[in-house]
Amino acid sequence: MALATPADFRKASLFAHWYNVVAFWCGSLMVAIGVALHVPMFLMGRHNGFHLAGMPMSTGMLIGMGLIVAGVAVAAYGLLPSREPGHAGIGGIVPPEDAPLTKAHWIQIGLLAIALVVDVMKAATLGFVTPGMRAEYGLSAARVALLPLSGLTGTTVGSFIWGALADVFGRRASILLAAILFVGTSICGAMPSFYWNVVMCFMMGLAAGGMLDMPVPVLRAGTRQLNYAMIEG
Repeated sequence: MALATPADFRKASLFAHWYNVVAFWCGSLMVAIGVALHVPMFLMGRHNGFHLAGMPMSTGMLIGMGLIVAGVAVAAYGLLPSREPGHAGIGGIVPPEDAPLTKAHWIQIGLLAIALVVDVMKAATLGFVTPGMRAEYGLSAARVALLPLSGLTGTTVGSFIWGALADVFGRRASILLAAILFVGTSICGAMPSFYWNVVMCFMMGLAAGGMLDMPVPVLRAGTRQLNYAMIEG
């Protein structure tokens, strides 16, 4: 099995074809637009302490939700690996043991560390938002407990789902897909219904489960092999 050179890894691409690149960035843009379309409705609550309970969903909000779902699907298609043998990626090439770390890799480690902190904080903030949510929606203690339950359940389920997806997409592509879904589910803060919040919290948990598990092995691999740890798949 041949050893790889830095040039080999520079040629290795995350995307299988040019149209996969277009699909990924179009899907990411759709998700961003979908999230932005929820901002006007969120701002409508600025005069009453941002209490959105009972407010009807606007047309823009519904369009935004559709764009987010479609955008995640399109981005996932863009991240699909090539089925052509040897077309993309580095296949059976083994990275050299003495490969040096570069500035790009340290930046990547820093970004993954930030993402890991955000994931951990999501679970930690559930205990702070439930009292206010209980008062805003007029819920009992048992009913409002569905929110943290859905979020933590989603995180657990997402850990298994994204573990399987990593076998299909590769680790790096799977982290990108989880991040896109995480951004899309940030609209939970604009949901006028408690049960929509529960659904969005579950979906956000799925994304967090994917982002939480996969960066950990990379951050632990504080050896020179980390140079190519994220080029898998």
